[in-house]
Amino acid sequence: MGNGVPHQPDGPRGGGARPPRRGARLLTPVRFVLVLHGHIPDVLGHGVWPHGENWLYEAAAESYLPFLDAAERLVSRGAPFKATVGLTPVLCEQLEDERFAEGFVRYLSQRAEAAAEDGEAFRASGEEGSERTALFWQAHYSRLLLDFDRRGRRIVPHVAALAGTGAIEPVASAATHGLLPLLPNDRALLRQLEVGLAAHGRHFGRPSSGFWLPECAYRPGGTWDPPAGGPPVFREGLEEFLAPLGIGYFFVETHLVRGGAHEPAYGGEVEREAGGSTPHRLHAVRTRDGRELAVFARDPVSSHQVWSGKVGYPGDGRYLEFHKRRAPSGHRYWRVTDNRLGLGEKLPWEPREALEALESHADHFVGLLEGIPPLPGGEPPTVVAMFDLELFGHWWFEGMEFLERVFAKLAENPRVVPMTASEALAASGPGPVLALPAGTWGRGGDDRVWRNEGTLPYWRAVCAIEETMERLEARRGTIAPPLFAALERQTLLLHSSDWPFLIDNEVSKDYAYSRIEGHAADFAKLALLAEAGRASGPGFPEIEERDRLFGPELLGPEFTRWR
Repeated sequence: MGNGVPHQPDGPRGGGARPPRRGARLLTPVRFVLVLHGHIPDVLGHGVWPHGENWLYEAAAESYLPFLDAAERLVSRGAPFKATVGLTPVLCEQLEDERFAEGFVRYLSQRAEAAAEDGEAFRASGEEGSERTALFWQAHYSRLLLDFDRRGRRIVPHVAALAGTGAIEPVASAATHGLLPLLPNDRALLRQLEVGLAAHGRHFGRPSSGFWLPECAYRPGGTWDPPAGGPPVFREGLEEFLAPLGIGYFFVETHLVRGGAHEPAYGGEVEREAGGSTPHRLHAVRTRDGRELAVFARDPVSSHQVWSGKVGYPGDGRYLEFHKRRAPSGHRYWRVTDNRLGLGEKLPWEPREALEALESHADHFVGLLEGIPPLPGGEPPTVVAMFDLELFGHWWFEGMEFLERVFAKLAENPRVVPMTASEALAASGPGPVLALPAGTWGRGGDDRVWRNEGTLPYWRAVCAIEETMERLEARRGTIAPPLFAALERQTLLLHSSDWPFLIDNEVSKDYAYSRIEGHAADFAKLALLAEAGRASGPGFPEIEERDRLFGPELLGPEFTRWR
């Protein structure tokens, strides 16, 4: 609509405008912006289990396909479903790779077969409840396989089709989820942006006016301390790179607009006193030449209820326990029970009880949204609920059903108005200009997760490779285009924020080290070929076959960004 407020259909079945409830005209609307960030680092060709391709298959089976099903059902019923969805370029490239389709079909088939074997074992031991759950899993994965086949074994085009209905707004991100504020030079930062925007345009058939900063990591202009060590230098703020590329808004963590107080989405203590502005109003940053970019900040109240496994909805004892799995199938048969209990004390999962919890939690969430007060002066608040897409379905199995119930209930609620980010921006305008501090949505609200003593060797490797790329860039015309594209690809893959993140959390540290060392070694091989003036050589075909992201049209000399 002209004012950015979407049409509110008549309940789940549609059928025209619904009259407001008595007194509803006196209520200030609440603009509800659901933002879902989908990301898996490049894993195709880099191992399967326990680290590698299974990460991608799990996310597709537990989050991406269920999201499509839920969104399509809501749209078909006329529910006021709106979501701002960012599937990272590296994720889209993998989902469109033929190797993904082949491996995913095998994965779904294996999961169904493993459930059938569990069922036979439970039947033999007389465990009727567990046998029913095994049959549930067998049917569940069989349905997913049928759904994937029905979709032509592709996911991204169906997300793009939803965007065509106006139900979702796709937003772009950096090519391989590089942590933009810490990349060692402007060339690296621009390549993450330009390749990411071009890949987004290729996959969704349209440019993006919004941008998901990886890890919600923002950097203002000013003195910059290199993460690999060295003297401080001046670096421009991220808005100076985003604005010339046509980006009109981006997302940040709450404390960047609230005066420095960091409230972790997953629970924990506020580290500094809150103050400053409110996340329920849009803000803006201004470039040196006067252009303004809108800033959406995460709402801590709604996010906390969904993120937290301790005090939020996912910690309810009736939901499926994520961490306890049956060997060797890997299927889950237990419920959270009580998050203070050890895994050996978990009770069997009862899907019907989980459905009862969903109903009460969806009601509670809608009530939270309704309870957000107007801004001073009566302006409608904008509630930005930001989540990893994989939280719903993967980490919280019942989470996608929760979202579907929330939007079904919003069809009967005249006060809460779901909007995409662009619709909310059109309705409210960019808001007051702020001088944002640096920050992320990681632990502590800063870059300590990715920048610490343990990750120092990683940043030194990134810095060294970027210095080499700057030298090679100067003689790009003498390097065979496929070879230069391969060099760019290895550089982008090394940038991924996932590698220092995995080093810090230590769960998959060995995998992160192997990926860092592997990409650095492959880059060195390719650089030697380039220095020698060769177009190919030992190892080059194997590297090209394994790492296929971002074809020559995005990395070659004919590259033009999507604008």
